[in-house]
Amino acid sequence: MPKSFAAPLTALALLLAPAAAAAQTPEALQIAVMQDDPAAIDRAIRAGADPRALGPHGSPLAIAAMSGKARAVRALLDHGADPAAPGPNGDNALGSAFFAMNGVALLGRDEAPDPARRAQALEVLRLVAARKIGLDTPIRVGPSTFTPLMLAAEAGALDVTQILLDAGANPNATNSGRYTPIDYAVDRPPSWAALPQGRRTDIVRALLAKGARLDRAGADGVTPLARARRAGNPEIVALLEGR
Repeated sequence: MPKSFAAPLTALALLLAPAAAAAQTPEALQIAVMQDDPAAIDRAIRAGADPRALGPHGSPLAIAAMSGKARAVRALLDHGADPAAPGPNGDNALGSAFFAMNGVALLGRDEAPDPARRAQALEVLRLVAARKIGLDTPIRVGPSTFTPLMLAAEAGALDVTQILLDAGANPNATNSGRYTPIDYAVDRPPSWAALPQGRRTDIVRALLAKGARLDRAGADGVTPLARARRAGNPEIVALLEGR
């Protein structure tokens, strides 16, 4: 099964380049977004900046999402920013939230986890997911594609998984490998190593509660139950056998 890669930080560096002040998105709005300043965002928009305009690195909303600027995300959405507009990686606002600073915090890949930073990342996700746009849009990570729910399940992020499911993410969406979120939830890649067994089981339980199917095999011909047995997850195996 394909595995996701660590969220790239290089795209965020582009945002700090001089070219970031695009003609279509006034510099004042970009500065306000990066400072996470709702009042300054409001002033810039009232002065004529368009929150829906695309600069050379994409939409202000996608940039705010990948930068972990929750207050800026809320302000831009309140001013009519488009959650479907692309960011630096070409992903919509929800997909952008899984990259750079926000993605690292969201999926628990910080070398030195910061609870406040992760709380901000979760708030960014809640705000964007609540608009129900792009919940199942594939995100390209390296050579593979993943829905946001797949990334959350693979990373063992129960809270992220629940936010996406509550917003209406499809637990049976497939990617280019014909895998579904539960395939990533029952497997045991290296990123699971430090996670409690119970958390993996809770993620599977949450997916099943929303209708995740167990009768589909991925491109490798393996069903979720067979995958769980192969991965050596006894609690998950028992849960799936009882369905």
